[in-house]
Amino acid sequence: MKVYISIPISGRPIQDAKYQAECIKARLMLHGHECITPFEVSPDADKPYAYHIGRDIEALLADDVKAVAFGNGFHDSPGCLLEHAAAEIYHKRIVYETWFDFLDFTTLIPKPIK
Repeated sequence: MKVYISIPISGRPIQDAKYQAECIKARLMLHGHECITPFEVSPDADKPYAYHIGRDIEALLADDVKAVAFGNGFHDSPGCLLEHAAAEIYHKRIVYETWFDFLDFTTLIPKPIK
């Protein structure tokens, strides 16, 4: 399944954001998922914020993207919240990094807690 990764970027060191994105990507790819990060979608750091968020939303809404994985801290990021709203409106499967300990990585659906 192709998964867009949404992580907070603004207001934190860029290397921390890249590391978080790569950790989520590596975990999902271990289970056969294809992943795309905001850094791959919009690599030109000199562009304005509106350009980046526009490219991110465009990538998230692509027909081949079936799920969106939201990294820890997404709820404090206006950009991530916009991506979350888009994912809900367009019926993308939503996954949270906090679920990884009890996630069925094949289906990207949480396992029942026993």
